[in-house]
Amino acid sequence: MVSTAKRTLEMQLLLGPDEAVPVAGRFSYRSDRPYEVEVAFISRGQKVATWLFARDLLLAGLHDEAGEGDVRVWPFRRPGASRRVHIELSTDDSVCELSVRAIELTAWLEQTTAIVPPGHEDRYLDMDTHLARLFAGKC
Repeated sequence: MVSTAKRTLEMQLLLGPDEAVPVAGRFSYRSDRPYEVEVAFISRGQKVATWLFARDLLLAGLHDEAGEGDVRVWPFRRPGASRRVHIELSTDDSVCELSVRAIELTAWLEQTTAIVPPGHEDRYLDMDTHLARLFAGKC
């Protein structure tokens, strides 16, 4: 049986030091894909992009800088404001930086770690099924 954790979080797409646009991030986690999270970004009711990346990046990024390359995550706090987590997503031709309230991201991540504790992901990964799909050309 596959267990899931899904939550839509209010995020900010950062356009400059004092300019941001609200965007929803639909965070999804599945026990049969224990290493990854999926984030679908929703603007004006439409899904505009979907990213897959390691859950470990979000867990580490709550407390310190994490990630290299396409996805980077780090904690951020402005004086007088609530703690946030910034997520930077990069492609060959663009970079976007998003911000989410740390308390909301932490609550969702706690749901995922209740499903699959960190360090136990390999117990939930069905390698035989994944290899069969790969060899059948279904991945």
